[in-house]
Amino acid sequence: MGFMDPRQQTVFFVFSGLLGLVVGSFLNVCIFRLPRNCMSIVKPRSRCPKCLTWIAWYDNLPVVSWTILGGKCRHCKNPISVRYTLVELLTGVLFLYAGWRAIYGWESTPGWRQGAQFAIEAWFVSALIVSTFIDLEFRILPDEITLSGVIIGLAASAACPFLHQTDLVHSVIRQPNFAALTASALGALVGGGSIYLVGALGKLVFRKEAMGFGDVKYMAMVGAVLGWRGVLLTFMIACLWGSVYGIGKKIVTREMGYVPFGPFLSVGALTMLFFTPEVNRLLEAYLDWNHRVIGGLVR
Repeated sequence: MGFMDPRQQTVFFVFSGLLGLVVGSFLNVCIFRLPRNCMSIVKPRSRCPKCLTWIAWYDNLPVVSWTILGGKCRHCKNPISVRYTLVELLTGVLFLYAGWRAIYGWESTPGWRQGAQFAIEAWFVSALIVSTFIDLEFRILPDEITLSGVIIGLAASAACPFLHQTDLVHSVIRQPNFAALTASALGALVGGGSIYLVGALGKLVFRKEAMGFGDVKYMAMVGAVLGWRGVLLTFMIACLWGSVYGIGKKIVTREMGYVPFGPFLSVGALTMLFFTPEVNRLLEAYLDWNHRVIGGLVR
């Protein structure tokens, strides 16, 4: 990181991707077991969902085993969903990018801060992935992820005040740790409150549930990590992509049906986690263009 030579940086970069593959394998366990409440995520070890045969360690290597076995169980030859490999690859890619950011994104910052930033981003990415795939299949966002995520977000903010160093709260509260904790709590309140308000208004207007309470807790977690501004932009991005998907689905299938909002919130949260400066520049450019258009019409 900041104090690493080029070879050490390469090792860390490769390690972050491999770590993501391994963590992705564990996330598959969470995705399968958490919504079913049938067993611990720690034990027993993995087994084939069809024949229930215990899977040996050499058949449980991320990506590699699934590819070698042709996406089938060694014993019963039934197909194993490609989702398992996709989750591992997605986690590996996102961890790899988080590692790249830790190495090259904060080169002038202390090594411990870069390591802390990577750890927090890796945890947050993992929480988003588990929540997304569970919501896609079961239409729920598990409390084990969201509620613990709020607590972790608050604790991480208090311990690492640089997570919210650009928040306006720092201009009012001088003590950095308390200011970051306050900014995190405000983000959780704004995130959960905004979704709750939208859901309440939607239920009033459309006479049916517009947002589940799981979305409220999920956005509270996102706000605890990204702050009030980050979580509001997360919601805007989610609405944008959700609208594009909904319109596209309506055109293709002629039906709207139920569309889980959690995955779109995850896309928005990932965008704000990794590309905040770019989002800010696009927003400023849009506002500037809008100001010029309105100014031209007025004149």
